[in-house]
Amino acid sequence: MLTLGIAGLADVSGFLERHFPEQMRGESRIVQGMDSAAALLADGKVIAAASEERFDRIKKSPAFPYEATQYCLNAAGATLNDVQNICFNFNFTRYRPVYMATSAARHYWQQCLSPEALQDMLQKRFDGCLAPRIHHVDHHQAHLHAALASSGFERFLGVVMDAAGEISATSVYLYDAGSVQRIARYPITQSLGVFYSLITHFLGYAFNEDEYKVMGLASFGDPARYADFFRSAIVLCPEGGVEIPCLTLNQDFVDSLFFRNSVPAIERGLGFNGAECPLQDRADVSAALQHRFTEALFHICGHYRELTGMTDLLLSGGCAENCSAIGELRTSGMFDRIHVAYASGDDGTALGAAAAHAFGRGQPLRIPGEMPFFGPAPNGAVLRRVLEQHPELAVEEFAGQQPMLEAAAADIAADRIVALCDGRMEYGARALGNRSLLALPSKAANKDRINLAIKKRQNYRPFAPAVTSEGAHRYFELNEGEEYPYMTMLTRVREEAVPRLPAIVHVDGTARVQTVNRRHNPAFHTLLTQVEALTGVPVVLNTSYNVNHQPIVCSENEAIQTFIEMGIDVLYVANTKVTRRQ
Repeated sequence: MLTLGIAGLADVSGFLERHFPEQMRGESRIVQGMDSAAALLADGKVIAAASEERFDRIKKSPAFPYEATQYCLNAAGATLNDVQNICFNFNFTRYRPVYMATSAARHYWQQCLSPEALQDMLQKRFDGCLAPRIHHVDHHQAHLHAALASSGFERFLGVVMDAAGEISATSVYLYDAGSVQRIARYPITQSLGVFYSLITHFLGYAFNEDEYKVMGLASFGDPARYADFFRSAIVLCPEGGVEIPCLTLNQDFVDSLFFRNSVPAIERGLGFNGAECPLQDRADVSAALQHRFTEALFHICGHYRELTGMTDLLLSGGCAENCSAIGELRTSGMFDRIHVAYASGDDGTALGAAAAHAFGRGQPLRIPGEMPFFGPAPNGAVLRRVLEQHPELAVEEFAGQQPMLEAAAADIAADRIVALCDGRMEYGARALGNRSLLALPSKAANKDRINLAIKKRQNYRPFAPAVTSEGAHRYFELNEGEEYPYMTMLTRVREEAVPRLPAIVHVDGTARVQTVNRRHNPAFHTLLTQVEALTGVPVVLNTSYNVNHQPIVCSENEAIQTFIEMGIDVLYVANTKVTRRQ
């Protein structure tokens, strides 16, 4: 049985740009349906999953995921008519009366959110009778099941926290004996995710896109300087409650859509122009925001930990990508184990929607430890045709993957910047060894070289390390056997290891670690083992293979064009080494 999950809505961005051009040009807004994606399940296995951005090359693409859907169908050798269940990652049908209050809200419902609009989007590309096979899944349930599938937990407290689901910002779940019970729900007027994004926008960064820049900048700031403002902006109430006063100021549909009253309230409260102030002021605001966000996370999780007695925590939703706060939660000892979804953003809800539907049929998707290599793999024949168009490039072909990985490890050990485009593409925001830029972590200069010359991004942003699972506890403050294979957890670098790993140690002594297991990620583990044999350290700097503000590379042509554009020393793709001719 084939089950297709779809993350996306019906042309929300287009609708808003047509009806509210002024607000879409400059104001902050929450645009539902961002990070569109598709995923295909068959009998408890993931056949394929990918984000639309990898195909249309628009980062965090809001476009309906036609290309991602077609890729998934092609991977199964199927058509949409072969799919028994089509599952969307939102269920607005329950809230239709809410959108009937005004003309603007009604048109928004009819053209963007309604079942008819979504079915029409599918039928623009695919033929057949779709309605009986379409299911609408609660958005936070989709987030929950995206994380549940990859966890090994049998009993847990689940916290889904994002900017907004249908009407919720945070949902708390209890999972026990194979059943899911929602025990709390926080409305959008209490959205920590929206508030974090509004501060991101205040600081001159992109709303719903650049929050990770604010998190990285926070380590350079003084959280005490603006602590009073953030204590009044995020109020912690009894029994895990949260109030965010500026989010209650929006009265009508358009106000709420664009936070027209929240934005000036933040500007008045802080008293200056965040986009034009000195970088240190922005760092101090970021630090205070991050500190208060972490306090709120502890407040919510701590209350429900005490209420339920659960010792394992499962996290999903966009806020679960705040690895700094999650790392502090881990080291606090509040929970024995914490698992974060490898695709916590809305792209992950394509898989989550399909998994939630399968769970409801008594066929839960449980794939703990499986790496999310669900995208397309480079094809050697296609690659050779692309390379024929570039006589300026030198090409060396290998007999198989093993000699290619050995050669890549030797180049890394020789302090070359290596692009690795090998195997199926990762699903989710993190490059986990199949679409990665790799470098020696022992050379401090590599951080600035990759940030400024290659990735073309701010030099305060840190890089993540990849390390063999068996060696991780020697370099990072992890227990022996503790694994975080999806690059979702921040941990401290051991003091004695800091001088050996300067390129991946953030200014606060932390790193977002990826542990690489021999059984689940054998190719990348082989490369790390070879690097250890040559350098004595089983660690590499690992960042995504893309230029700043572009999606991770997907096709063979993108791998070559990005190599040409970036200052990378060597590219390994489809058992082939690519360099520049002298």
